[in-house]
Formats: sequence, structure tokens, C-alpha cells
Amino acid sequence: MFFRFGAALVLVILIALLGIAIEKRNLALRRSISLQDYRREQLLEQRARLRLETEQLGAPGRLLDEVEAGRLPLEVAEEAESSSVAR
Repeated sequence: MFFRFGAALVLVILIALLGIAIEKRNLALRRSISLQDYRREQLLEQRARLRLETEQLGAPGRLLDEVEAGRLPLEVAEEAESSSVAR
């Protein structure tokens, strides 16, 4: 009878330890997922900022303003074309 009681006690302890191990693994996975979600949100925000900056820098209106103001060196591009044609 003592053997049955001891076996049942060991079985209960093993099940409890297994439950603790599973819960520990679950918490580690949740922590990892939370960190990945945070990183994903940061990357999405960075992507949005970079897309906005790209649109602002490459906007046709801005390029036309720079051409009209003479800040865009079109002569250099024309010289490069003429030198490549001459070859």
C-alpha cells in the first residue's frame, strides 16, 4: 500500500513539474512574441517615415521648383549624354 501511495505522489509531483516547465516555456514564447511585435511596429513606423520622405523628396512639384530656381544641374546630365554619344 505504501508503494501505491509513493507512486501516486511521484506521479503528482512529475505532473506538477511538467506543468511548471510548460508554463515557463509559454511565458518565454509570449515574451519573444511581444518583442517581435514591438520590433515590427517600429519597422512599420520607420517604413512610413521613409516612404513619406521619399515622396517629399521625389515629388514632381519639388523637382520643377528646383529646375526653375536653377538648383538642379541639368547641364551636367546633358554633358554626360553628349560625351557618351561621342564614344
